[in-house]
Amino acid sequence: MRASLSVREKFDFSLYHVERAVYDKFRLDMIKPYWTVSFVLEGQVESRTEGNVYIAGSGDVMIYPPQVPFSETATGKGIHLWMLIDMKDMTQLQFFHRFPVAQVVKLLDETAYARVFDDLLGVWNGEHSPLRDYRAFSLTLQLLEYIVSSWIAAGSPGRPEVTSGEGDRFLQVVKYMEDNLGDKITSTVLARILHLHPGYFNRAFKKLFGVSSMQMLRSMRLRKAAQMLVESDYTLAFISEQCGLGDAASISKTFKESFGRTPGQYRQSNRHMKASFISSSD
Repeated sequence: MRASLSVREKFDFSLYHVERAVYDKFRLDMIKPYWTVSFVLEGQVESRTEGNVYIAGSGDVMIYPPQVPFSETATGKGIHLWMLIDMKDMTQLQFFHRFPVAQVVKLLDETAYARVFDDLLGVWNGEHSPLRDYRAFSLTLQLLEYIVSSWIAAGSPGRPEVTSGEGDRFLQVVKYMEDNLGDKITSTVLARILHLHPGYFNRAFKKLFGVSSMQMLRSMRLRKAAQMLVESDYTLAFISEQCGLGDAASISKTFKESFGRTPGQYRQSNRHMKASFISSSD
């Protein structure tokens, strides 16, 4: 039987607005500081962004990046389910940079999306409870999963360059780091990918992601090393080489600083927990 993989991820998640908007007709010109995710439950909308025009109908989700002006026009009745979100993973990469979905996505299961959104709206408008934030996070992740799955099923069409933003441009740098963790990588090497001066690249990267390229690279390497420790029997020297973390002594020091445990202790504790759970389930 194939061993199941461990899942280790954390998110910096913020939900700023959730609303069910019912209208007869409207014309709006907007620019939002966060990602706008707007689902057309009923009706038809003309969406314009930097010269690009889209017609979104029932079952479509429109996704607008932060700080990008857009307009929507509806000449008849309709209902929108929309939210404002901001979510980064443990490397500080935005969710919609990790999954650069098209500006308009046709959902595979619009009924399921609407049902989960109604649950989220109930949590948003409900009274505070110890689990409210976790519940909102869980429901939002379900909505994003519906969007990304539908986008992938459609062939993963891209966003127009004028609406992509800097995050999409820098995606190829992030992808390069992920694919070459074991190599010697410097900010100069990364700047060369985008044909940018290293100084400008460093400032732009830090402004966009909130961390330097080398800090993001270190997080990626540590995450990969942690995964390999739990899911394989590779030696520490081999894992260190594959993840670009130096020799065994270097990875031990870096790992303890980040996780509070040595690599050996991390591997042993995680495997002990897995073994205990499996034996208790038999």
